[in-house]
Amino acid sequence: MSERVVLACDWFLRYCAGLAGGLHEEGAEVTLLSRAHAEEFGGDEAARRDYVERHAHGARRIELPGRVRDAGALVPMARIARSLRDWRPDFVHLQDSVPNDWRLVWAAGARPRRYALTVHDPVTHPGTRRRPLKEQVQRLLVLGAGVVFVHAESARDQLLDVWAPRAPVVVVPHGVEEVEQRPLPERPTVLFFGILHPHKGLDVLLEAMPAVWERVPQARLVVAGAGPLPDHPVLEDARVTVERGHVPDAELPRLFGDATCVALPYRAASQSGVGSLARRFARPIVATRVGGLPELVTPGGGRLVAPEDPTALAAALAEVLGDPRLAGEMSAKTARAAGEASWRNVARLTLSAYREHLRR
Repeated sequence: MSERVVLACDWFLRYCAGLAGGLHEEGAEVTLLSRAHAEEFGGDEAARRDYVERHAHGARRIELPGRVRDAGALVPMARIARSLRDWRPDFVHLQDSVPNDWRLVWAAGARPRRYALTVHDPVTHPGTRRRPLKEQVQRLLVLGAGVVFVHAESARDQLLDVWAPRAPVVVVPHGVEEVEQRPLPERPTVLFFGILHPHKGLDVLLEAMPAVWERVPQARLVVAGAGPLPDHPVLEDARVTVERGHVPDAELPRLFGDATCVALPYRAASQSGVGSLARRFARPIVATRVGGLPELVTPGGGRLVAPEDPTALAAALAEVLGDPRLAGEMSAKTARAAGEASWRNVARLTLSAYREHLRR
């Protein structure tokens, strides 16, 4: 008989959808429980539905409507909880976003020491507004879990130090969709993609670009994502393109396909969804040695530099952008490594941890 898994999340729906599809391919029956909103997709409901349908193939999907403070919020929660209890899942797996709406925990049927929890960011990034109540709920979830997943060894160390979990902490990589390796662009281009938060170091990249242009004058910089831009004169250069706002999934092949490499000049990072996208599109990564980023960079598939060092960042970027042969070799190595982090392989590791650490 197939094992039955409930995956519950608020944010990280992309992660859960990919994992759901991988678990299905491994023979599990999956129910994906999420909130009924599309904030992770820039408010585009059609994009959310399309993404989940394509990636959570084979999974039953349940959406929890409304908000926890709404009148009548408990009614749909109770109905979903009864349905899932009758379904009799073998394993319940929560994402650390569920404190946004505690109804998800209740509806999923999470019982102490008998649920799994994925912690995507064990520590709050610098400059991020702290939410003490949410952090307390997350702490309780960590303490009550039967197994905790993280995406990097450095994140495991952080979790053990900050949260002191009672359960085993298992490292599984962030899943990668099927690799789409395209030819590198003729014009050398570096891509900075994602939410424009200060901890991601866009200002450091902008400081580095004049030195990059000294060695590779024709190089382009593309900045794409939502959030506040730093005030910097480099943004006025004609070789810089800025695409502000939420980037639809349909645009990702174009953005990454037009890039020679992807820059992750972060000041702090537990892991990086952008880095996983770079691996999916077989693009070399130039990143800082912080958090889990070194584990994303395939040996020979990119460069690592110290954080807050525009000079070192410029040298690494110029090396990749100025040598098409080197960039091509890095792309090929990244593509080979990305296949090892397929959602099916991630699901296989996840199922193994369920079986070992969760009492059925």
